[in-house]
Amino acid sequence: MKLNLRMTGKALGSAAKAKISKMISTQLAKYVTNIRKVKVHIDDVPSKLHGTLTQCSIEVLLPGLPSISVKAKGKNLAQAISRAVSNSETVLTQKLC
Repeated sequence: MKLNLRMTGKALGSAAKAKISKMISTQLAKYVTNIRKVKVHIDDVPSKLHGTLTQCSIEVLLPGLPSISVKAKGKNLAQAISRAVSNSETVLTQKLC
């Protein structure tokens, strides 16, 4: 499983990239044989009620099946990624089982 990580607006350090990679790979570990590539894009999105939120978009490329795209917002980077990975895991379960 390849992981492509992009973040606009801020620079990610190598420790943060490693932490994000580990979080994603552990949660999607049982589907690793069915996943070709995971693209993660992180953005800051303005919100009227909450100021600036972090949005995480995950696209999972599956061989022989249409790709899965999931977006989730959170107050910080960890919350947004956690929500997006959880949602993508749910969609993968529905698609593959």
